[in-house]
Amino acid sequence: MLNFNRYAQRHPSGQLQAVVLFDEADLYLPAQGKPSTKESMESLLKRARSAGLGILLATQSPGDLNYRYRDQISSWFVGKVKENTALNKLKPMLSEAKTDVASKLANQQVGEFFAIRAGEVTSLKANLSLIRAEQVPLEMVQALAASSVNQ
Repeated sequence: MLNFNRYAQRHPSGQLQAVVLFDEADLYLPAQGKPSTKESMESLLKRARSAGLGILLATQSPGDLNYRYRDQISSWFVGKVKENTALNKLKPMLSEAKTDVASKLANQQVGEFFAIRAGEVTSLKANLSLIRAEQVPLEMVQALAASSVNQ
């Protein structure tokens, strides 16, 4: 995250340059506790837009994200949530939605989501990707990154 923060400080841009996905985001920005990643992630969330960086936070427990940052998230993609505790934590986040999404979350099927932005709700159905996802060794990622810098 420190590299993203440095990049954001050194390369301001009004245009989207890259998108970064953080999976299990509730571990980076938990509602309780202070992991070593929390300060860096908070800083990145504040600076990313001015650097043209899009940030995607993925979690199976959005209610466990720090509430200060949940309020700053402008777009949500919410899949199946059936536990009452999780649904209750989500209700404040979904209160702006013009459709009652909370009552429908427990019945979602795999690959079904609600996209929520500015109170507007859209149902989405994800299909399997035509490109198979594979784990890429760190050495290969570093080599590709180094070659793209030299071009």
